[in-house]
Amino acid sequence: MIAFVREFLPDDLDEVRYFFSKRGAYQKFKALLSRRGAIDAWHDYRNQATERASRDWCEVHTIEIVD
Repeated sequence: MIAFVREFLPDDLDEVRYFFSKRGAYQKFKALLSRRGAIDAWHDYRNQATERASRDWCEVHTIEIVD
């Protein structure tokens, strides 16, 4: 989340860091995304990051990926 904010919402970085020092951080993060019109960008970013991490894990463990 921090990497996404750093890249796409850099002016909100301190606020997001503050969110994650308290309870309810994810709900506050989602509300911020909604206010900024960035929900779709966040979902795309998260999906791509998950795929990259999965592919990296497979490579480290010598697992062939069949697309």
